[in-house]
Amino acid sequence: MVAGTKKEEYREIKEGITANRYLLKDSKGKYVLNPEVTEAGKEYFIDDYNNGYFPFVPKSYKYLSLAVGYAKERDTALVEVDGFHFIPNLIRANLYAFWQIAFHIGRVVEVHRK
Repeated sequence: MVAGTKKEEYREIKEGITANRYLLKDSKGKYVLNPEVTEAGKEYFIDDYNNGYFPFVPKSYKYLSLAVGYAKERDTALVEVDGFHFIPNLIRANLYAFWQIAFHIGRVVEVHRK
């Protein structure tokens, strides 16, 4: 990423921690539906395939703070987010999928080497 060869960063969207981290919620604590790809009055879940369209709206991120590996002392970088798209994986019966969000990486703002 720092060298400019990696242009996307992926995160799996799972019910709970990662969904709460990456998806927008309304005042009642429910994930906000994307009206462009959902039907009013219909209930949607994190693993719904929805004809290949992720049914929820992501939080707006301008930057991502990334780290290399899991060690306490590790290299980190702050990168700009230029956009995103959702990717369905392991689609089952055209009904369910494991979804990932792919953040489009812009410029590297900061790098901290350990």
